[in-house]
Amino acid sequence: MFAMLRSVLGDPIEMSSARAHPRRVLPRTLALALAALWIGCARPRGHELFVHGAPLHAADAIVVLGNRPPTTAGGEVAPETDRRVRRGVALHREGLAPWLVLVGARDEEPVMVAHAERLGVSREAILSDGHSWDTANNAREALALLRARGLGTRVIVVSSPYHLRRARRLFECAGAVVQVAATPIPDDPLWQASMAAYEYAAGVAAHFADPCGRVSGSRSGSGPGAPAHRPTGRPRAAPGATRPR
Repeated sequence: MFAMLRSVLGDPIEMSSARAHPRRVLPRTLALALAALWIGCARPRGHELFVHGAPLHAADAIVVLGNRPPTTAGGEVAPETDRRVRRGVALHREGLAPWLVLVGARDEEPVMVAHAERLGVSREAILSDGHSWDTANNAREALALLRARGLGTRVIVVSSPYHLRRARRLFECAGAVVQVAATPIPDDPLWQASMAAYEYAAGVAAHFADPCGRVSGSRSGSGPGAPAHRPTGRPRAAPGATRPR
């Protein structure tokens, strides 16, 4: 990259002597601006948030995190929900874990389960929860599902690459051994910027409300402010309709 820039822009010493020759400086200045733009656009916006995980190995469960809204205005599965479920299903097909765990708010869970079944996963291989309206609750409820069945807590967490750094930390707070698997990134600068902005805002919010303490404090179901896990029955109303994940 630097060799290419030097071939376009010339030697820095030569550039300094060219200040008296605008006709020579202007093309190089334009080339520098274009090169900077190219470098800035070569990576997705917010790429510094990404987790660069190691190759995946066998786990006890693949955990797919919900996304809001789960459907489009036309009732189709939302693109991000589709990406997450498809990634989880693909990993399940590879045999990386026997269980596919789908966690989200009450409007997200049925969409995710139905989509995973359409993609070929047996309902018997799916564990799901519709009580978790944010990432901290995703972690707590997913681990509760596994522990209630006497399963291990080695998990592969599936979400967008912007979300996974925060999600991994919260699942570790819940007591899981965590690997992460990112979904593909849409080629949409506005989407990328909005996801990055949200994660930076979530990082700031974490300084004022400790989500890790909320998750780890509820591992036995008796932590401060921890609602009891209810694996069956009518799900409680989720304030997540207006609450960030």
